[in-house]
Amino acid sequence: MSLTINPVYKELNETLGPYYAVMEIAQTAREIASELDNRITVSSALDFAARGIVPDPKDYPDHRLDRVKDYLTYVDDRDVKDAVIDSYEESLKKFHLVFIYNNIDDEYRRSRVRIILRILWDNRPHKKD
Repeated sequence: MSLTINPVYKELNETLGPYYAVMEIAQTAREIASELDNRITVSSALDFAARGIVPDPKDYPDHRLDRVKDYLTYVDDRDVKDAVIDSYEESLKKFHLVFIYNNIDDEYRRSRVRIILRILWDNRPHKKD
């Protein structure tokens, strides 16, 4: 359904102007994405908001760790990758950074785990400020 023939959009457009209607739909899309822990793309959230549909969270599994694994494709050290993934999973559960080094004893490699994890944690899409 096109946004311009959506009855909610038409009503907002006629009463408050076109910019306000777009702002309302964008805000609704942000709320939908936030409720789903940003598991859906922005365009999907806008589509739901424009159609006035609330998606079922069970239909959208948590893909946050998949994004982290994609970012780690450039890291050659398998132990560092595993440590970052384990640390990220535990950090998501605890809602703060947790460093898990597994079997890494070298301080240089441990610092790589901390640096990569901090970069990923600070740039996570589900981050709440």
